[in-house]
Order: sequence, then C-alpha cells, then structure tokens
Amino acid sequence: DEPTIPEASPGTPRPSGGGVRGGEVLVVGDSLEVLTGPYIQQYLPGTKVTVNAEGGYNSYQILDLFQESFRPGHSVVVFDAGTNDNPSYPQILAENLTKVSAAIGDACMVVPSIHGLVVDGVGNRGKNQVVYGFASSRPGTQVPDWAGTVAAHPELMQPDDLHPTPEGADFRARLIAQAVTACMRPLIPEPVQERTLPPPPRKGLLSKFVDAFSAWADRTQKTLTNVLAPVDPGFPAGVRGRR
Repeated sequence: DEPTIPEASPGTPRPSGGGVRGGEVLVVGDSLEVLTGPYIQQYLPGTKVTVNAEGGYNSYQILDLFQESFRPGHSVVVFDAGTNDNPSYPQILAENLTKVSAAIGDACMVVPSIHGLVVDGVGNRGKNQVVYGFASSRPGTQVPDWAGTVAAHPELMQPDDLHPTPEGADFRARLIAQAVTACMRPLIPEPVQERTLPPPPRKGLLSKFVDAFSAWADRTQKTLTNVLAPVDPGFPAGVRGRR
C-alpha cells in the first residue's frame, strides 16, 4: 500500500495579525532537493515555485543559494538543508537557519526533518533537535517529517539509504507541498471566549452581622426621626408631621 502522508509538524502558531496568503515559493537544497524539486510544482498548481539546489551542498552552501535567489516576492522559503552537515556540529545548521529567518521577515519557512548518514557513530538526532527547536521558536514554521517517513517506509529509499527513489522523491515532494500549503492557508482568528464572572464570595458570619446591624440602625434612625419630628402648626391637634 502507498504510505500515507503525515501532517507537517508546525511550530508555534503564526500571530493572528500576520500570516501568508499567497505569493511565490523559493526552494533551496542539496541532492535530495535536486531529486524532489521537479515534482513539487505539480502539487502546487497556480503557485510559482523556484528551485535552486546542488548535490553535495552543506547548509553553508545552501545558505549561499538562498542569498542568490531570495527576493521580496517569495512568501514561503523551503530551506532543505542539513543532510550533508557533520552531525557532530548541529550548531552549524542552527546558525544558518537563524540567518535565513533574519533575512525573510514575515515569510513562512519550511524545514524538513533530516535523514542522513551516521558519521563516526553520530546520527541525526542533534540536527533534528535543531530543526524542531527552531520551528518552536519561529511562528508558523512547518516541518515535513522526512526522517519519520524514511523510518516507516524504507522502501522509498535507494540502496545508499540517503537518496529517495523516484517514488520516494515524488512522495517527498508531496510532503513539502503540503507544508507550503499550510504556510499559505489564510489564518482564521480564534473566537473570543466569553469570560464568565465567578459568583460573589459567600459572606462570613462577621459580614452577615455587620449587614444586619446596619439594617437595624437604619430602621431605628427612621423610627426616631418620625417620633421626634416637630409639630406642624398647620396640622390638626394630635397629628405630628414634618416641616
């Protein structure tokens, strides 16, 4: 059976005042994107997609591709990097993600999780922690789970376990296109929740006594006022009234 495309993992939600509604898409990457790029456009009909990718590039070199290609009309940037970075130094990827983020302003980013080779016993956990940590810190960043997809469906990979087969590249393109679509989806503000005021606190015995005493004092004052009111000469004898 054909594997099911998992949902891209978002970071924190985009602020309600912003959000991408459309525009063009820039995709930069290494050999994985060389294989994936030709399939992406068909899954984003009506959207202009620019792909700039070179085989064997690390994230520093892919940053150069980004700087060559990015322009204000790009509302989504797919930074498909990290596979060729030394896994012992995940801070390299973190540095380059931060540079891209600083350059693109409010544009949305798509950063796939990484399935790469193990080098000197070090795998890709550190690089993927960087990816997900970055997504959590930048509103709206989408993370297509390529690493999870490969783990669940190794049949999508070539014998080198690094590059996808044509079927795998097509599937990867759909993952990325789904994430791009999530970036472009109009934001719907969350409804304002009506705030229910809590009931007034129950009065203690002292408060009840004070209320009762105040009511008694008020009644007593009114009674005394009526009793002590001066006699109005204009009233008949024996009838008291106030002036």
